[in-house]
Amino acid sequence: MNRARFGALLGLFAAVAVCLSACSADYSRSYNRALDTFASGEYAEAAQAFERLGDYAQAASYAAYSHGLVLYEQGQYAQAEEYFAQSRDILYGEERYQYCHAHALADEGRFTEAAEAFEAIGEFEDAPLRCQYCLGRDAEADARYDEALFAYEAALTIDDAEDRLYNLRGQIYNRAIALKQEGDYQSAIDLFTLLGDYLSSADQAVECKTYLRDAEYNQADALENSGDLQGAYELFSSLSSYRDAAQRAADLAVRLGIE
Repeated sequence: MNRARFGALLGLFAAVAVCLSACSADYSRSYNRALDTFASGEYAEAAQAFERLGDYAQAASYAAYSHGLVLYEQGQYAQAEEYFAQSRDILYGEERYQYCHAHALADEGRFTEAAEAFEAIGEFEDAPLRCQYCLGRDAEADARYDEALFAYEAALTIDDAEDRLYNLRGQIYNRAIALKQEGDYQSAIDLFTLLGDYLSSADQAVECKTYLRDAEYNQADALENSGDLQGAYELFSSLSSYRDAAQRAADLAVRLGIE
């Protein structure tokens, strides 16, 4: 190769190197500007800026993450999930992916799984409250009233938890009244007690306890009259200080030879 041709090749290589260096510097500046845009919270603009950089550095991950944040801030968690799935390796990508996935489960009515998913995230965002809300929905659907009330009270600020709590208390109260009217006083007492000071629940519980003791007292009296002294003794003993149950039990103890 003659010197002229060799010199030309060296010049070409130098030009290419300069060009590559310039391109690299330009990509670096653009990447930094995109990061600044992202840091300022302009996620839609940042997503576009990162997409223009292709595979440079972590541009692809940041582009997906930025798109996800736009949807995330709009409450479109199911749509955001796919973007965070592409950016689980940066910032809070993993947590946001899990959070959106838990939301998607809840949106599908899979509250048991959603509660487990929110619980697994730990203290991220409002995951603990979301977990309680999902536990409440699951318990309400299965008529586990005590669990549902506790869960909704814990998640009062989430979605429609407050309305659901109000409606659930009304349902439980009406059910307790019906049980009282049917004569199932113990079940009614359990529900009224669960409601605490809701409406007249406390007074209703006391009234049911009186009815229940009256019924048990009359049953014990009937057992004694029928000759079932042992059954009457046990029932009067369980009524302790109610009316003259203690004396009736003591009298039966003497007749039965119980010391």
